[in-house]
Amino acid sequence: MSALPAKALTDAVSFSTREFTQLSESRFRLTIAHGSVELFLDRLRRERHELMGELQVYCRLPGCQTIDGTISVADFNVSSAQARTTRAKLLAARSPSIEADWALWLEELCQRVILAERAGKPGVLLSTVNRDPNLGQTWSVGGLDLLPKHPAILFGDGASGKSYLALWLAGQIANCGVNVGLFDWELDAIEHRDRMERLFGPKFPDLLHVRCERPLVSEVDRLRRVAQDANLGYAIYDSIAFACDGPPEAAEVAAAYFRAVRQIGPFGSLHIAHITKAEGGDQKPFGSAFWHNGARATWNIKQAEGQRLDGSIAIGVYPRKANLGPLPKSCSFRVAFEHNFTTIEPTEISTEPALAANLRVREQLIAYLGQKGAASIATIAGDLGQKIDTVKKALERSSSFMRLVSTEPGVVVQWGLADKRSDDSQEIDSRQNLDTFLPNSSEGTK
Repeated sequence: MSALPAKALTDAVSFSTREFTQLSESRFRLTIAHGSVELFLDRLRRERHELMGELQVYCRLPGCQTIDGTISVADFNVSSAQARTTRAKLLAARSPSIEADWALWLEELCQRVILAERAGKPGVLLSTVNRDPNLGQTWSVGGLDLLPKHPAILFGDGASGKSYLALWLAGQIANCGVNVGLFDWELDAIEHRDRMERLFGPKFPDLLHVRCERPLVSEVDRLRRVAQDANLGYAIYDSIAFACDGPPEAAEVAAAYFRAVRQIGPFGSLHIAHITKAEGGDQKPFGSAFWHNGARATWNIKQAEGQRLDGSIAIGVYPRKANLGPLPKSCSFRVAFEHNFTTIEPTEISTEPALAANLRVREQLIAYLGQKGAASIATIAGDLGQKIDTVKKALERSSSFMRLVSTEPGVVVQWGLADKRSDDSQEIDSRQNLDTFLPNSSEGTK
């Protein structure tokens, strides 16, 4: 049977069948004749009060001048009537064999997009929203609490081990069957492949590495498609400084960054950042306060000065912010660099004097009384190098897990650990603890 000529094929197509779909917050599609022609409008944004986007037009019918099925792809002013007329003429010139009403189709696409953009997402009554039973839960990996649905920031000085630790965390999560992506502005795939083999051996867990060259706001479309195609459940962004589209000190830069993160995917993420050299620089990531405000959790990482006796180094991770629950505990890791492998294993931070000195007074009290059982306030203050008033205030705020032991006249007030079922233990039990699923998370990984 001979093939039908192009004219017969196009005559058989009903161009009156059209379907408009909003694919995401800033991506729309007009499908014509059951997919024979598709108009995509992507990267929607406002410029000088006009609605702009990138228009990509596909045509699967014969006789059209296309590159891999695409007739045209270019920026497009959705608000301009003249832009619609000009683009329609271009599309008609590149599809002379089909009786396409490009002007009508562009008009419909623009009108529907403008109405959708103005309407935005409808409001909802909170009483009608289904409760999420996993809301507020965390993944505990080696003692570090990660958020499975929200962005967190790990920030520290250069060479503090934050990128290496983030890669280890990614591998541990991947070992649980979660698809993890590494969006990387610093190193390439070869270097990370070497690190993964050093950390986990030749059969290291799968990790999707995506090299990024442009600012995050310019990589949104690509990374969103990558995340959807790979069904990602978590991502590492390394690092914020190189992913910014302007100075990190600018509030609008931080705001645009977090908007891009939300567009890429509804999954948790860990973002690597640096610190400022100013006093108090270890309390918030470098740059605008909106970095600290925009993340749901922030962690500061510090490396203890000098090497341990076995040649390894110790790093501590200290919580600075937690929007979705109580401030979690600090944690620490031992990192040993051998000839062919790197070992990272969780440790007890209170046993590392250089790291324990950076703990909050509350955490120091827990560790101290956990060893001593009970002691006077004066003794506690002296041993911890704190002022007596500072210790008293910390004890008053910690009455839920410490209790008064003695109030006899002339005896200095003593404190001890409360019942075993304390608030802290309840917080720990409420976490979704990945350690129970990871045989390597509580032991060194080679």
